[in-house]
Amino acid sequence: MKTIALIHGTADCAANWQDWGRWLEERGWRVIAVDLPGHALEAQADADSSVAACADHLAPLLAEYRPLVLLGHSLGANVAIELALRQIAPLSRLLLVCPAVDIPPVTSQFYEWFVGQPLELLYAQRGWLVPLIASFPRAATAARIAPAVIRRTWCSLRDWQPPDWQQLRVRTEIAGGLWDPIAPPSALRTLRDSLPDAGLTLLPCRHLPMDSDPVGFARWLQNGLPNL
Repeated sequence: MKTIALIHGTADCAANWQDWGRWLEERGWRVIAVDLPGHALEAQADADSSVAACADHLAPLLAEYRPLVLLGHSLGANVAIELALRQIAPLSRLLLVCPAVDIPPVTSQFYEWFVGQPLELLYAQRGWLVPLIASFPRAATAARIAPAVIRRTWCSLRDWQPPDWQQLRVRTEIAGGLWDPIAPPSALRTLRDSLPDAGLTLLPCRHLPMDSDPVGFARWLQNGLPNL
């Protein structure tokens, strides 16, 4: 059975891939989506949520289900890259959504500030905040994730060292947002040009093209999936 693994981003969870999981299942794919360390709603705050630890966490899953495609968003895209380089499964396609491979200095400065006291203060308000934003699943999920997990994840992305891109021999399709401050078009163009076999689609949105432009994202996803 053709299998695709979905890997969520920072302060997100597997459940928020549900609609896209159904979309893929309707097209004949078996969908595997799991929560990264520290990102389940009841996860421990001391979980190692670094890129490397997330890849270690998913490696047994890839060995068991042997997906043909990895689809990762933001942090999840970086994790997908790490997994593809390990060559655990016979991948035929890597689908990267807003990969955080070269975060701009201004964005980095903002998050260096935000993951400190502001994040702690925001988390302290989750009792009344989560019901208020319940209709925005990703925001509601983020409000539940422990600040220590988000801080640990951020530090890992900030310090992440790109691999030798020529070793990534899997056909790669990249989707990004024209106004994304985390994975800007300039960084994604550089990534595309560094890879042996890659394409890039830029959509009119910021960091969540699957939410902000579902029609464009569906078109990109349909075109990016291998014909099997």
